[in-house]
Amino acid sequence: MIFPKIIRGSKLENMNTYVTPIPEDSLIANAMDQIDYEDNWAGISQVKVDESELPVLFFHSFPNWFRALMGLREVIARVIGLKTAHGMDIAKQMREFKGEPGQSIALFHVLDREPGEIMMGENDSHLNFRLSFISREVEQGTEVMLATTVHFQNRVGRLYFLPVKPIHRLVVPVLLRRMIKKLEQGKGREQLSFS
Repeated sequence: MIFPKIIRGSKLENMNTYVTPIPEDSLIANAMDQIDYEDNWAGISQVKVDESELPVLFFHSFPNWFRALMGLREVIARVIGLKTAHGMDIAKQMREFKGEPGQSIALFHVLDREPGEIMMGENDSHLNFRLSFISREVEQGTEVMLATTVHFQNRVGRLYFLPVKPIHRLVVPVLLRRMIKKLEQGKGREQLSFS
């Protein structure tokens, strides 16, 4: 996939994160028959990373402005009949999360797992998405990746994704940098607050 110039070479790309192709041997690369959108942000952590920590760190790294947007998404989704996380005890889900298939955090369900990758996602009436948390040992430490694929079910999915796409491209590298910072500060899941 060719990434737009707005992403490749931008300040966002050069601040410890970068865009890279989704690994061909990953679960997410072969999870859906049709992919309408994909991206993969990566960064290097100087410490060894267990992939089971990554989903919890991801959700724990949301900036306040993004939490507010997710709250707005929940309201809109309820009105138009899409799936929501309404009524879910997300703090409990994060406390108990081990990255096993069948476990969830909000609308992100563990669909598959192998050493170095946990693939989460959801199928809804408008679109299906997958998000893989990948960790691979490299010479400099651990390469941590957040790989996303999306398949549109219909026009509603395409329209829904129009405002989501630029926000996704903005927030994913921010979250990845926050995750890596927490890992390098020794703030694994056991040091996180789940209130």
